[in-house]
Amino acid sequence: MEESIYFSHHGISVSNSRFIVNGKPIPIKHVTTVESKKLSPNLGMAKVCLMGGLLMLFGNGNLPLIGTFSLVYGAVMWLLATPQYAVVIHTLAGNIQAVIGDNILDVENVLTALNVALALRGSSAQV
Repeated sequence: MEESIYFSHHGISVSNSRFIVNGKPIPIKHVTTVESKKLSPNLGMAKVCLMGGLLMLFGNGNLPLIGTFSLVYGAVMWLLATPQYAVVIHTLAGNIQAVIGDNILDVENVLTALNVALALRGSSAQV
């Protein structure tokens, strides 16, 4: 049976026999299910800036000015934080977060190609 490529972009390739990401091939026959997952943004530094800025507002000298800048910086970091999206592959050996990206459309395209590969892995049909 000839290999059919369903998706190939930026080092990610999905075919009827394997899924390749970051140079690591995963045989499609070992994949049980795939799903997309929304990953929350890391807001740790924004929280530190906001809390530190709030505490500095009540200080003496230049601390309130520095606190104001810290509050503004923390708020901007919080507002600009965006979630990431991942493709999670479930195999008998465990789960793998194979593709992580900011663009949901790229992740959905990989997910669709993987679903096609899973649906057609036992048949002789070609896309």
